Amino acid sequence: MKIGFFEEEENVKSMTRLKSFLILCFLFLFDGYYLYDKHEISLLFIGFNLVILISAFYPQYLKQLVEVGANWKGVNIGEKKDG
Repeated sequence: MKIGFFEEEENVKSMTRLKSFLILCFLFLFDGYYLYDKHEISLLFIGFNLVILISAFYPQYLKQLVEVGANWKGVNIGEKKDG
């Protein structure tokens, strides 16, 4: 079965990916409205966009780093222990 964009594994939904997608949609809508209203592109506008983009994708990046580090040390993350 094919795994969708918003799924980590089969039948396991990813709230981090959903949140990233929603933040990205907000940024596109905000930028479209901002530029449609004939505001100029300033350093503040570019900085705001950069901060929003970082906030959208940084949590997923951190999660991947933690998983790689844990696998390197032989620690299982996300698996339930019996007992």
